Amino acid sequence: MEPILQPVYFGPPARRLFGVHHAPAEPPRGAVLMCPPLLNEHFRSYRFFSQIASQLAGAGLACLRFDYLGTGDSDGGDDQFNPADCGLDIALAAEELRRRSGGAPLILVAIRGSALFAHREAENLGASALWLWQPVLDGAGYVQSLEKRDRFERGSRYRYPLLRGMAAAGPQDLMGFALSERFRSELATYSIDREACGVPMAVLAHPDDPAMQLAADARLELPASVTAWSDELDLTSLIPLRDARDALEALVSDIPRWTAHG
Repeated sequence: MEPILQPVYFGPPARRLFGVHHAPAEPPRGAVLMCPPLLNEHFRSYRFFSQIASQLAGAGLACLRFDYLGTGDSDGGDDQFNPADCGLDIALAAEELRRRSGGAPLILVAIRGSALFAHREAENLGASALWLWQPVLDGAGYVQSLEKRDRFERGSRYRYPLLRGMAAAGPQDLMGFALSERFRSELATYSIDREACGVPMAVLAHPDDPAMQLAADARLELPASVTAWSDELDLTSLIPLRDARDALEALVSDIPRWTAHG
């Protein structure tokens, strides 16, 4: 039987979050919470990580994908998306997933910028494992790279062929999002060092990615065809799921190890 996909809203009325639950056909042997990448990277990779969740559900793992407050289909505007509150959203999503999966061992999958938050929260949430997918390690450096890319794109003759100078933007705009005054300063305070996070951890990244030097229990290499999306704004091609299957199969084949901690 195919996994069952169900859109869900959860959280308190003042913080209503949207997610998609991928339920396996049989009682789950693990519960995977997929913490999304940030800003433009979320939309660029949305279909790919939906496919990843379905693959994991097909292997017997319940999955929940969700949007932070002020992003995607969750409540709130861009200016309500603040890094300091993302840990709360991860906790709400973990609670919802546990409720739907009968208390199966929790695995956090943190994609790109979400790694900065999930790395802090994994032990407090009682997670059995943390899987970091192309993780951002330095929040301050990430903010600088986003600002540099934002300036480049607003001055691009390819993107704005009829404009002279830079495309207009508000003082808090970044990569097309009208963020709060807090966003940049808060994100810059997050970082991941090489120390363990208190739960078993796997890193999935390109071999040349500095994240492969983290103190992880497993390091799984992803080819450039799977990792290049994080530098792309235009959807010129899909991220090839087939090229990520070796890494996924390695994780799934070792599920007893990843769920033994919780």
